[in-house]
Amino acid sequence: MLRIGILRASLALVLGCVLASSADARKWRRTISPEGVEVHARASSGAFGTVIEELVRGCAQRGTELVSWPFDDIARIADPNELQRRALQALRDAAKEAAERLASDCPQQVPAAPSARLEAVEQGIDIALAAFATLQPAMQAFYGALDDEQKARLQRDMTMSAAPAPSAERSRERADQRSDQRREPRRGATRGTKPDDRLPGASRIAAPKLGVGACEGFAAALRGWPIREIERSVQLSEQQRVAFYEFVTASLKAANTLVTACPAATAITPARRMEVMVARLAAVRAAIAAIQPALTRFYEALDQGQKMRFAGMS
Repeated sequence: MLRIGILRASLALVLGCVLASSADARKWRRTISPEGVEVHARASSGAFGTVIEELVRGCAQRGTELVSWPFDDIARIADPNELQRRALQALRDAAKEAAERLASDCPQQVPAAPSARLEAVEQGIDIALAAFATLQPAMQAFYGALDDEQKARLQRDMTMSAAPAPSAERSRERADQRSDQRREPRRGATRGTKPDDRLPGASRIAAPKLGVGACEGFAAALRGWPIREIERSVQLSEQQRVAFYEFVTASLKAANTLVTACPAATAITPARRMEVMVARLAAVRAAIAAIQPALTRFYEALDQGQKMRFAGMS
């Protein structure tokens, strides 16, 4: 009982630290467990299982995105010289190779057991990072071969957003774009590119979207465990409750580290966006490794019926 009390106190302390360091703490709501332990859950966060499924399936989906990168549009907008054309072809070849690797190696199914789901996410991230390791140098080489005017045209004529912005932000961006277009109606008309060549749908060249939003979504899931509901529905014994508190504490610590480790997804250039995407994926991978042992210990402490109930809630 003393150990459980210490764990409860530690859990409350970790939660307090997480909330104190969170910039959006006002979005959190407080609940009280039957034993009086303060716990917090984000009111609008998705379930852990939903986020994990998105991460697992996102691996193969990024292969589809790579196949449809608009290389012909990029060539028309950049109007590359011979050296730049070769760099663009090398990027096209690298994207094809990465897409094929993702299509063949990414996990195709999402396991039912929570610990097995984490293993599938780890596998998917490792495969994606390996594929992007071959793609990233080609992206950097092509973008580095462009002159400033070509870079500006690509940045202006193609919406370099690796993730959908919130509706209000999108509205501001559209207003800024319209204002820029009114002020500079002829920019981009040189070197064979006309103002009406803008291709908002060509944002796929910015970087594959795997990893964009992953940090925030996974951190919210780690912080959003329905502690009181799990204790009540799974009917934990005292020993199982100890393992559960250890897992929740590990989850909260991992979420706090993840938010700190993930770089902001605000890079402008395609090459830098890819660097950020890779760094964010690596941060998610590290968070999964941090919680995997505690989740496995807790899950293995459950009987078959409890495992089914917990899996349904996670």
